[in-house]
Amino acid sequence: MFLRSLCIRTFLLRSGIKCLGIMALLAFCAPLFAQLDSVQRIREVVVTATPMPHISQTVTPVQVFDKNSIQQFNVLQLSDVVKHFTGVTVKDYGGVGGLKTVSIRGLGATHTGVSYDGVMMGDIQNGQVDLGRMNLSNVDEVALANGSNADLLQSARAMSAGGLLTVQSAKPKLDSLHLMKTDVSLTAGSFGLLHPAIVVQNRLSGKLLSSVIADYQCTNGRYPFTFQNGNLLEHYKRANSDVKTFHGEANLYYQPAEGRDWTFKGYAYTSTRGLPGAVILYNPFAAAGQRLWENDYFMQLQYKVALSSTTQWKTSLKADYSDTRYVDPYFLNSTGGLDDRYYQQEYYLTSSLFKKISDRLNASAALDAQLNHLTSNMTDFPTPTRFTGYGHVTGRYTSSALKVEASLLATTLTEHVEQGTAANGHNRLSPLVSVAWLPFKDDRLQLRGFYKETFRMPTFNDLYYSSIGNKDLKPETARQWNAGISYQKKTPDGYLALSLDGYYNRVLNKIIAVPAKDLFVWSMLNLGLVETTGADVSARGGYNCSRSLHLTMDVSYTYQHAVDKSNLVSSSYGQLIAYSPEHSGVATLGVLTPLVNGSVNCIFSGYRYDLSHSVIDGYAETSVALWRSFVLHHLTTDLKLEVLNLTDEQYVIVKNYPMPGRSWRVSVGVKF
Repeated sequence: MFLRSLCIRTFLLRSGIKCLGIMALLAFCAPLFAQLDSVQRIREVVVTATPMPHISQTVTPVQVFDKNSIQQFNVLQLSDVVKHFTGVTVKDYGGVGGLKTVSIRGLGATHTGVSYDGVMMGDIQNGQVDLGRMNLSNVDEVALANGSNADLLQSARAMSAGGLLTVQSAKPKLDSLHLMKTDVSLTAGSFGLLHPAIVVQNRLSGKLLSSVIADYQCTNGRYPFTFQNGNLLEHYKRANSDVKTFHGEANLYYQPAEGRDWTFKGYAYTSTRGLPGAVILYNPFAAAGQRLWENDYFMQLQYKVALSSTTQWKTSLKADYSDTRYVDPYFLNSTGGLDDRYYQQEYYLTSSLFKKISDRLNASAALDAQLNHLTSNMTDFPTPTRFTGYGHVTGRYTSSALKVEASLLATTLTEHVEQGTAANGHNRLSPLVSVAWLPFKDDRLQLRGFYKETFRMPTFNDLYYSSIGNKDLKPETARQWNAGISYQKKTPDGYLALSLDGYYNRVLNKIIAVPAKDLFVWSMLNLGLVETTGADVSARGGYNCSRSLHLTMDVSYTYQHAVDKSNLVSSSYGQLIAYSPEHSGVATLGVLTPLVNGSVNCIFSGYRYDLSHSVIDGYAETSVALWRSFVLHHLTTDLKLEVLNLTDEQYVIVKNYPMPGRSWRVSVGVKF
């Protein structure tokens, strides 16, 4: 039942296909508008410098990886990048096609917001975004913020998340001598992995730029794994874990005048995959016939304008549709299996305003409106519709030694169903207060702290899912306290950035599932209280050993003690919550030379508990990569070789869902 709930997600916008095709045609058209009166060529000048990492000195902790940092990791999807952030737990059900969700500081995946090019993504049915569907073909930067991020014009909906993952795609950088750029790449690897991708950037006129991204990914997913059966170690291959996905985007960037920017995005994603079941003793191929089809399409439009030298305004509009089909031929019912289909729609409007009041004081405000609708082919489905309104105001004070930020978020929600009784509406105020102190004038050392309160509404599955939904559920409330210190220093030969944050979180009215009549009929209840105490430590640095040898380091460690405080008489009281290790970390060491670049990545995790409080052993996965870029006949060629899980570690992140062992990937990219 829970696997079914996790696997059912959303979205289809059929009308967006036509618009996406038109946008793609425009982007590929030859530029006709740019005219050159004369061209002067000057001697090339090479400037070298030691790059400073993206370490944010914001009031609240913000971690950032740009595309140069990402290149040193062994990553294929966004979920692989997120594993390198401190304080993050990624639930991975195995393989390229397995479901991947992220939990920040023990808050749970439903408290994590995901923003793509400035507009929030979401799934009102499950409340969590599958990071496995987001590709890195054109990603310029990935950031993770606790508290609030540095965007002065961020939406009110973004403020409602306990933690915010921000993904920014690369904007075309073209000049009068380079009116078009194309990046073609191909990645192949173990278990039938094939991943071609193309990115085309075009200058349609002096004020209009475009980009088109398309990539296809497939794998048979038949990776070997071992299974402990008493004293015997049995060897199998994963079954029904094949996946085929297509992702396409068309973007337009229009700047009619300085300080005025229009951005349009058309997005398409479609996938078909098998859903490998849990590996069960004496039946490792159980439920091998479950299949999932997903289609997700959206369009979004942004307008940003500088109304004056002290005032900025941004507004965004998004329409998002999807459909999901889930088939389980082994489900025991009168019709001989399940063939459930869900259709989800979302309309979203946000508008934000920033005002600089003085040299030290500024303020911002935002209003958001969100409408969600879910239908299904299921009998007696309630067909819920939810309207959510957000509004927030923020004030900031900044001096040479002190930064103070205070924010208040108001949320209102109403719900309607076509059958049955709708859940109650809610109105809530959520504050944020953060302070940072710079004791020295050089800004190298910063002390900071914040308090933030957020809440997440029950999802449609929590409220209305067949046999287990509870329309009387209350929202979960998360209260976060954080205190930290950061230090950074740059010299002609290198840089060093250090960060330490301690935190304490409380999640009230935790929504949990408990057995009702028997183990086949469950109920959703507000019984939970989760307390998390933890610390995030990170160190990033680089050093120029010589003109031709540069070393990089990125090390992070997380201590997270997330315990269940729901019921004093429960056997789980005071125990770690499921799938939250106390100790975890990531280390990346890189060597950059003119001949070849190399890196070693190690991800480790301590023991965890599963839902039945059984211990899951910890693991350490080590991967290596070698890559090089060179110019051949005016073409820039990138070659990369990766060996993943070098030691062939056999481990699971989710119980009975084995992860792949040793594998390899080879990537070839050409830019022209």
